[in-house]
Amino acid sequence: MFPKLIFSDLDGTLLNSQQQITPRTQQAILAAIAAGSKFIPVSARMPSAITPLLQQMKLVTPLIAYNGALICNAHRESIKSMELPVKTAQKICADVENKFSQLVWNVYGEDSWAAASTDHYWVPHEEQIVGLKAQRLATTSAIADFKLVHKVLLMGAPEAIKQAEPLISQRYPALSIACSSPNLIEITAGGVEKKQAVSWLMNYYQVEPNAAIAFGDNYNDLGMLAAVGTGYAMGNAPSQIKTQIQHITADNDHDGIAAVLQQWF
Repeated sequence: MFPKLIFSDLDGTLLNSQQQITPRTQQAILAAIAAGSKFIPVSARMPSAITPLLQQMKLVTPLIAYNGALICNAHRESIKSMELPVKTAQKICADVENKFSQLVWNVYGEDSWAAASTDHYWVPHEEQIVGLKAQRLATTSAIADFKLVHKVLLMGAPEAIKQAEPLISQRYPALSIACSSPNLIEITAGGVEKKQAVSWLMNYYQVEPNAAIAFGDNYNDLGMLAAVGTGYAMGNAPSQIKTQIQHITADNDHDGIAAVLQQWF
């Protein structure tokens, strides 16, 4: 039986090293949808950084943003939202400035993105990747203008991230904290993870796990890959990921998603 739901991470999974969806992968996804499957992106990105990729493929589909803190239906309406208190986001960002000055903070809520105005490398780097511009805030007090917060993102060099992550996790044990790449720490409300979002959507669509598959390449994808009937780690995933996942496909530069989908479609 072919999968009714196909969940996929974006960066390092659906997108190749040039941040593109290859023609072969696009054709395989469209063939799956034509056969009756739903293809659902699952990302740490904000919705407006996911939507252009879907428009490129002319897909009208739900999406999971902020590692599961926000789930939108095919019309971009929120159907599930798990938020951080604005004051908690302010406190985290103030801690970063005072105790982890090698990192730069970013705050996201719905489709808004704000970042520390002092950074001149990491934020522009992220802007180039996602094709969006962040609002720059001079102080953490300006975060109070956010109506709601879905995620705090900390950026920095790998060594600084590696040192800071366990310390931040100790300071905020009630929150969900994960490294989505060597340069990024994602902080969301407690209980937020891709696993819970994927499980919620399977229940929403009344699809059993054995009728769903997922693709991912990093540590924040592990729960999602385990939640579905068959999870596929990309060939470019770290070795620690591949030792925990039974099914491995080709890397994101060699159409790993298409290699799997073309077994059915």
